[in-house]
Amino acid sequence: MDSIAFPVSFDSTGFKKLEEGSDDYYRQLLTLILLTEPDSLPLTPEFGVNDPSFDSIDRGLFILQAAEFVPEVTVTDIQIELDEVTGGSNVVFSFEVNE
Repeated sequence: MDSIAFPVSFDSTGFKKLEEGSDDYYRQLLTLILLTEPDSLPLTPEFGVNDPSFDSIDRGLFILQAAEFVPEVTVTDIQIELDEVTGGSNVVFSFEVNE
């Protein structure tokens, strides 16, 4: 099932949607793992990774979360890059869709 793009935006048909199975669809699912703190979702408290604001992101936990919650893909690389303008961290990951 297609999903609404995050952040929410609009196109000529209404809400912009991501086609199920597309790279953008999986990229959004994996990004949601990074944006969700553990214990913030009552039905799946184990979902998410800790906020990397004051510590580096746990790459292993991210890969485990991806394997559990998005089994259709395999994370092939994860890099943390420093944003020189804001001083924040940008997480950049690569993945392959499993056949």
